[in-house]
Amino acid sequence: MASSDTAHDPRPSSRVPDGEVELLERQLERMRGMLFEYSRLFFVHMRTWTIVVLAILAASLIEPLAGLVLVVPYLVPFVFLEASYLFWYTVFARRHAEWLERAIAARLTSTLPAAHRLEAAYFYPPDAPKIAALSLARPFSHMSVMTLAYAAGAGLLWLAGLVLSLEWVAGRGGGAPLPDLLLDLAMPVALAWTMAITGYLAGTWLRGADEARLLAALDAAYPEGARPDSASGSPVSSSRT
Repeated sequence: MASSDTAHDPRPSSRVPDGEVELLERQLERMRGMLFEYSRLFFVHMRTWTIVVLAILAASLIEPLAGLVLVVPYLVPFVFLEASYLFWYTVFARRHAEWLERAIAARLTSTLPAAHRLEAAYFYPPDAPKIAALSLARPFSHMSVMTLAYAAGAGLLWLAGLVLSLEWVAGRGGGAPLPDLLLDLAMPVALAWTMAITGYLAGTWLRGADEARLLAALDAAYPEGARPDSASGSPVSSSRT
């Protein structure tokens, strides 16, 4: 039978509360599933829309369908906007998983789980400036180069659509009953649309305001998982890996 001294030990218990680690592990499993699913959706999205744009360009070479090409300079930027939105979810899942893993490790007084450290070493440093998966700290990493390749391929499709659209407009729409004002504005509006989306994406990713708010919320939700250099939820130095 335990002595009264043991039963009434005033020292705080170091035992992890029942079910607390299990709860964090379930959240971690959910975030890992979310990371996988949105990564998968990103690639499905890019493949699907590449096929669609190529089909539109091919169809536009058939005279009755030539006007379809006007869609391409508008569609390609939107596809990239949506792709960025899908990748945005992978960032949320990865950062949430990172805090969860550190919270679990703190409760277990262990260096495990370590997936967030392996990801930072293998893919891209999460705190460094980035535009989607293009890490400015590792511009020649596989992930960054693949992102640049996607951008280059999309740029070529967009340019092909623009050139063919200009030719179609110069021929005054192949005789289609369209107002001259609509034909005159089609390409300037497409250029403005493209620049607006490009500027928005670059600015949003580089400023990192949304991610900073996420980090602040994660520090508040998992204080034991916060890093020593995480202050006010702001991304830390880009020199970290």
